[in-house]
Amino acid sequence: MKKHTVLIVVIGTLLVVGLLSFTGVYRCPMRYIFGVPCPLCGMSRAIYSLVTLDLDKAFYYHALWPVVVVGIPTAIILRIRKVDVKRRHIDLICIILAIAFIGYYIMRHIQGSPVVKVDFGNSLIYRVYSHG
Repeated sequence: MKKHTVLIVVIGTLLVVGLLSFTGVYRCPMRYIFGVPCPLCGMSRAIYSLVTLDLDKAFYYHALWPVVVVGIPTAIILRIRKVDVKRRHIDLICIILAIAFIGYYIMRHIQGSPVVKVDFGNSLIYRVYSHG
């Protein structure tokens, strides 16, 4: 698959998920199926809050939204301009970001944030097995 095709698929997927999130149609698959939020839980609501210029809510829903808002366009620009970035630098950035997102996720659970509340009772798995 050509690099531009991958880029178009990624951008298209982000746009579709974003539009569906803002309309309330999209639900996080992990939370919907298992009742457990993922480390990105609250990101769509944070970006929506940013778009509506409510920075307090944006940070409430997910404090790492600036990473996504700056990181994705930067990655796209670097890819389009064919900037030669060493693979080890990309790997290091990905590791740092993964640690930051997982650490923040754990911290929110410890603090009891309602944004990442686990709710097995509303999961698809629970509903299927409790009725069968």
